[in-house]
Amino acid sequence: METPLTRGYLHRPHGWREYVFIFVLCSTQLFCQIALGYVIIPLSLISKTFHQDGYEQAAEMNWHAAAYSLTIGSFILVSGRLGDIYGSKNVLVFGWIWFAAWSIIAGCSAFTHSAIFFDVSRAFQGIGPSLLLPNALAIAGRTYAPGRRRSVVFSLIAMCAPLGGIIGGLAGSALAQYVWWPWITWISGIGCFMVAAIAYLVVPQDRDEISPKVITFDWIGSFFGVGGLILLNISWNQAPIDGWSTPYVYVLLIVGLIFLGMFALQERRAEHPIMDVSIFNGRVMGILLTTGLSWTSFGIWFYYIFQFLQHVRGLSSLESALQFGPGAISGMVAPLFVAWSVGKVPAPWLMVISSSAFLMGTVLLATAPVEQKYWFNVFWSFVIMAWGMDVSFPASTLFLSDSVSIEHQGISASLVNTIINYSIAIGLGIAGTVEYQVVRGTSNKSILQGYRAAQWTSVGLAGLGLGVALLLVVLKRQRTLGKSEQTACDSEEYV
Repeated sequence: METPLTRGYLHRPHGWREYVFIFVLCSTQLFCQIALGYVIIPLSLISKTFHQDGYEQAAEMNWHAAAYSLTIGSFILVSGRLGDIYGSKNVLVFGWIWFAAWSIIAGCSAFTHSAIFFDVSRAFQGIGPSLLLPNALAIAGRTYAPGRRRSVVFSLIAMCAPLGGIIGGLAGSALAQYVWWPWITWISGIGCFMVAAIAYLVVPQDRDEISPKVITFDWIGSFFGVGGLILLNISWNQAPIDGWSTPYVYVLLIVGLIFLGMFALQERRAEHPIMDVSIFNGRVMGILLTTGLSWTSFGIWFYYIFQFLQHVRGLSSLESALQFGPGAISGMVAPLFVAWSVGKVPAPWLMVISSSAFLMGTVLLATAPVEQKYWFNVFWSFVIMAWGMDVSFPASTLFLSDSVSIEHQGISASLVNTIINYSIAIGLGIAGTVEYQVVRGTSNKSILQGYRAAQWTSVGLAGLGLGVALLLVVLKRQRTLGKSEQTACDSEEYV
């Protein structure tokens, strides 16, 4: 029965259909992280197919991971609005089909032995998750009213991120070592086709529920916004390869910044902007800044911990993926804490908890001795870091989802996912630049120095994120005290 609390929300599936519906929503995070894990962890094995075997080509190998995160973070900016206009279900189903097709094509790049073909395929593959992630969250936001059930659903979606990472890492590494790495992309692609069919059958149609005022798409804003993000990221990730002194590298950076400036101007005057500036306030900006710094740090940590394990400690891809296992389990527990804490712990304090975990995890990796046993720094780095990402994501998502109206659920979901995925991609470019500036030669000592420089960069970014989170807590406390004093004064005047 419809109540004032649920009026305007989609009709929730019941019985077994609801479980299948939640599975489809969770699969967006699951398959997104599978596609990241099956490349980053067995990266050295995959790169051999493209004749990239050696530390000298490490910067070029970064693109195999960065291209995927680049397009996720860039195109998410507009995909939420597409869902608001054309229906999140329609965009979701199309996203699954796109993701499936380009996953299969990415695997076929092995036949060409072309790294460029693989990187381009990975970039197109990333457009699929960019369509899936915000629209799955928007559907959840339009289906479940604020409350315990919504918190549980968002937390379940977050739980699937570490699960996908470990599945992708283990399956990708096993197939890369003992069969052939393209099989994981083909199997994943078939799985995406299957989820697309299920989504078409069980996800409620939402287009008729969206405000009829949302009828146009800001193509000019999309061009400047997506174009600026892509150019900026290409510049950062090409700098470790060709150097910042190369003209096209800094020209791309300048043009990218100009595009983003034009995007900001366009959004202020557009009738139906992609990013409604009315949802922004100081608290939202602070949480987004904390999220961006923390996830930039995470992107560096996730890439370099496996480089450290495989190239410094001499582990195989599969062995390093197995060491990631406890972290994945820890990451599935963290969202349950968020579901319990919603309404009990203020959002700024949740961000302090996640930022502290990001900082502790990065410090443990940066200070891990080469000959140390797994159960000390590396084990605890995996376990603690999982709490950083899996408290940060649901906390920021829930906070923004509860802060905007029904018709802006797609925008809020796009904003969170843009910050997270774009930060991961640009973090690799920042760390690669630092590593490039530090390394002198290809000796084991030089390679370790490069890794350490990147890892300490991650520590610095995580520390800045924690600083912003603590500032949010202080400001919130000052606002609360100010309101209390004002109330007391009003009461005295009344007496």
